[in-house]
Amino acid sequence: MMRFPSLLILVASLIAGCGGSDDDTTSTTGDSASVDAVLPVGPAPSSDLDGVEEVGIGMGDMDPTTAPIEFDDKPAPIDAPNNAVSSRLNELEEQQDDLFQELQYKTRDLQDAMTAHVEGVTASLAALTARMEKAEARINEANERLDGLEKNVATVAAQKARAASSRAAARRDQPTAPFLLTGVESRGGIDYVGVTPRSATGLADIRFMAIGDQYHGWILSGISEGFATFKVRRETVTVPFSSPSS
Repeated sequence: MMRFPSLLILVASLIAGCGGSDDDTTSTTGDSASVDAVLPVGPAPSSDLDGVEEVGIGMGDMDPTTAPIEFDDKPAPIDAPNNAVSSRLNELEEQQDDLFQELQYKTRDLQDAMTAHVEGVTASLAALTARMEKAEARINEANERLDGLEKNVATVAAQKARAASSRAAARRDQPTAPFLLTGVESRGGIDYVGVTPRSATGLADIRFMAIGDQYHGWILSGISEGFATFKVRRETVTVPFSSPSS
């Protein structure tokens, strides 16, 4: 804190107390008046120089140009803002390094996860491809079997058609028996077939034939219930039983 006003007041008081003499009262009065006009009104300070020393001011300190100026608060160093900025930059750099390292870890984890996922998908695709190939092979085999069955069915149908056509042609070409079968009669454990000409008029025209007998070129080859078979011109003809009146 500056102490210049107190020092000036003391110096002025000393000059006012010591500057006059008895021979020149006028000048003394005039000087006192001028000093009083300059100095503030109040009790005059003590002229004892020890009082000045008690205040802590020496005679050599009376020059205000050389007296040091004291402040209650010490000023901040000039390098303080630079130090704060540097410290903040260091903190940001450390945070940046931490974030970059964390990003590297996360990127590595993501790459590992993606690699594992791709490997899993690749394995699944390979297994699916293998199953599809097996299914395709089975389908081809089934198609081949189906083609074979279709060919067999076509062959059987053609055979049946030919057989039916043959039977129809045989029926059309089959010779008509010139006689009628009246029935079966058993004599001595041997079956006989009653044969009568179509132009017969009575029971006297009936002739009995055993297997192997011949009538007008028709050889009896078999007797069954309801019909008898004959061989004629290398063909087998079935003749049903009927009454003489039919």
